[in-house]
Amino acid sequence: MSATSIPAFHVSDISKARGSGDVFIQSRKDAVSSGIFSARIDVHFDPSTDDYPAGSLTIKVDLSDSVKGTFTATSIELINSYGKHNPTIYLTGRCKAETTGNLPRGCRYWIMIANNKKVDDPAGTPDIVGFAIHDRTGTRIAYGTGPLKSGDFDIAPK
Repeated sequence: MSATSIPAFHVSDISKARGSGDVFIQSRKDAVSSGIFSARIDVHFDPSTDDYPAGSLTIKVDLSDSVKGTFTATSIELINSYGKHNPTIYLTGRCKAETTGNLPRGCRYWIMIANNKKVDDPAGTPDIVGFAIHDRTGTRIAYGTGPLKSGDFDIAPK
């Protein structure tokens, strides 16, 4: 029996992810919030050919108890993935915010995406996305986790 381990959060590993989707969270919907956040990702890292993780990530947020706006990754500092039957990827790095009102400064993101079903399996378990964004003081400015309402992610771990 092999030992169970958590992802190596200090060293990136071979990872690739692509896709987009919308998550609806009923408890995060109110008179001024749709209760939806969306994520779009196209990232990769292979230490045999890449110096650093690269690609793009955008998170659009319209949730209660969060700053509403668009958060775009400006760096991918760590990327880890694992799993065969439901590949899961984690990313963290810096991002810029486009919001109304006061712009948060020094934003950092963390995102996890679990690829639970294939595109041709509509009855399968939906993919899951979870994220958190903090400003330079460590204050949480946006967060959410839930199953995809629409869209699909393809995760290819090492």
